[in-house]
Amino acid sequence: MLLNAVNQNQPTIAAEINYIKPNIQATFDLSTSKKSADTLTEQVDKRVVEITDARLLAKTATLKEDGFGLVANKYHMADYFDDAMVSTELYPQIIKHLMSLTNASKGVVFDHTIRSVEDKLHRAEKRSPIHTVHNDYVASSAQHRLHIELEKQGLKASDYHRYQFINTWIPLVDVVLDSPLAFADMRSVTSEQSHLLQVAYPDRVGEIEGFSYNPNNRWFYFSRMTSKEQLNFKVFDSDKSNAVNRTPHSAFLLPSVAENVQSRVSIELRTILLFNK
Repeated sequence: MLLNAVNQNQPTIAAEINYIKPNIQATFDLSTSKKSADTLTEQVDKRVVEITDARLLAKTATLKEDGFGLVANKYHMADYFDDAMVSTELYPQIIKHLMSLTNASKGVVFDHTIRSVEDKLHRAEKRSPIHTVHNDYVASSAQHRLHIELEKQGLKASDYHRYQFINTWIPLVDVVLDSPLAFADMRSVTSEQSHLLQVAYPDRVGEIEGFSYNPNNRWFYFSRMTSKEQLNFKVFDSDKSNAVNRTPHSAFLLPSVAENVQSRVSIELRTILLFNK
């Protein structure tokens, strides 16, 4: 069932979302050390859409049923900007949380990214929030990444019944008032909207999914998200029978927000969950 029942408070905002134009060939460049662009392509199709505040849904959105869900951030971390500390201390906590949430048999966190609106962080990797509707994987790129990461762990995909790729998004500012994430209900997205986009990395070329406009898409976000919360959202599910097998998403600009609000900084962690049944 589509997420559609909301409380009677002001449930939606009208905001601009960048879709991609259909039938384009584009490559998103992450091959250099300069700060990444905030759109996947210059050929975006700007649309004003209604975005529902998911906090006001009568039925709470969940990762399992809806492809995305907001939960409390109860992790113990001294420094999210210390990559070694994130790998040794945060990764195990993320795995424990997601396995408990999904009943997965095994979990592997394989990557994380710090995203910042401004270019003030002293980091080799400088990533902007992406203001374009996309999903992180297509079937071929998910399968490729699965085998690479499982081989590192001495695991075999054939030992498991299915797998999912889950992203976890945690704000590193007190309150997100700049470039929050919006999620499209996958049950309102058509196959005709899906388009392959290339991503150029320093050592390889990958593939992700961009989406063109459809007026029937239903959009959601969580207002005033804090550093004590986190978003989990599905970016690939090998179970092809699941209608919510991924979650198109995009950062967007909130309307009528003061120019001097604190710029968004966030960390995004990427996990593979493996299931025996």
